Amino acid sequence: MYGDEENDILTSEFEGMSVVTLRGEWDVSSREPLRTALQGIGSHRGVIVDLRQARFFDSTALAELIALYKRLNAVGHRVEALVGDSNMRRLLELTSLDGLLGVTSERAEYLGERLPAPAWPAA
Repeated sequence: MYGDEENDILTSEFEGMSVVTLRGEWDVSSREPLRTALQGIGSHRGVIVDLRQARFFDSTALAELIALYKRLNAVGHRVEALVGDSNMRRLLELTSLDGLLGVTSERAEYLGERLPAPAWPAA
């Protein structure tokens, strides 16, 4: 897990996929930890990026998600961005990335009901 006073990254597994859960604000100052975490999960399976606790994402952080998508798509794996009711849904829509990274409402409901809550370490 990566963490500081602004944001956290937690990785886990769910139904044969890697899960990367992001909490906090993600911008140019947190790009390197995000890049390191996303590259560290490898490309041997699909990834769910749980953005429900991400409060802010700028273009540099979004570029890291696009790089993850390109890397995994090249080897036949998918990336799913679970956004819940956060403002991240609007960001994906505005950038037309909801078709690449978004999940259907049925899949979002399924993940929302079954994906275990992140086990954040105590501060």
